[in-house]
Amino acid sequence: MNTASYLYCGGVYLLCGIMRTNTKGILLLVLVISILSSGCASQTKSSEPVSPEDVFVTVAPVAIKEYQEQSIAVTVENNATQPIDSVSVDSFDPLSVIYSSSLNIPGKTDKTTKSSIDAMVKAPGFKTDTTDSSVTVSYVSGSDENGAPVLSTKSAPVQITILPDAKLQFLGFVKNMSTLRDSTVQKWELKKGENATISFSVKNNGQSTIDANSLIVMFEAENELMAGNTSLDITQAMAKNGSSYTKGVVLPVKEDAPNGETAVNVKLMMGDYVLDEQTLTLVVKL
Repeated sequence: MNTASYLYCGGVYLLCGIMRTNTKGILLLVLVISILSSGCASQTKSSEPVSPEDVFVTVAPVAIKEYQEQSIAVTVENNATQPIDSVSVDSFDPLSVIYSSSLNIPGKTDKTTKSSIDAMVKAPGFKTDTTDSSVTVSYVSGSDENGAPVLSTKSAPVQITILPDAKLQFLGFVKNMSTLRDSTVQKWELKKGENATISFSVKNNGQSTIDANSLIVMFEAENELMAGNTSLDITQAMAKNGSSYTKGVVLPVKEDAPNGETAVNVKLMMGDYVLDEQTLTLVVKL
């Protein structure tokens, strides 16, 4: 006989004795027996947590400069009928998670609802391997045999590109290719058919060495009727705080260019990614 049963039987025996002499004692003992009986009957019931297979996690491709922080939106869908709570970003390999918002997502009715979690992440060095990049979301649902909520996780692959921290410096117009180291100006005026000379260099503000021939600078006239486009490779490697040589390009103004102004967009690029972008102004006069 277990303890509860023993107490229950003993209580009944005691009740029989008290019934003959004490009405108040009867009422008290009935209450005690009721509590004991309910305790014997009650049992903690567990419930199945939401399976990770019913949680969908998606993230748009991420491009981030080394050692910089960036806000990322992580989309989560709950395909189960029961809710998931305290949903947050647990990890974002190989990035570090600085902060993550948390939300509760109700169970699916007719269709799932997409919910967005905001996370702040920080990048390692740009040469870090990102082949197996992934995001992991944690959530609470169901309960175990003790009635405690169950913590589960769901991981999904993410496309992550870590970029060097490089910028254009000393960018602007100069008189000609012989004066590249002179002070530059942001606005230049000339006649149609003449050449505009642009001087610049590149600075590595990051902590990782940038290999030679991995960066390119694009020069694009916004009004294609006034001037053409050109580009230049950066042929020097640059270690931490390193700079490229001072370089120059010639941007010819067309013989039949209309008079007026056009922006010249200068972009420092690695592949398809823009690391820095600045704008100069070219003025064509009659």
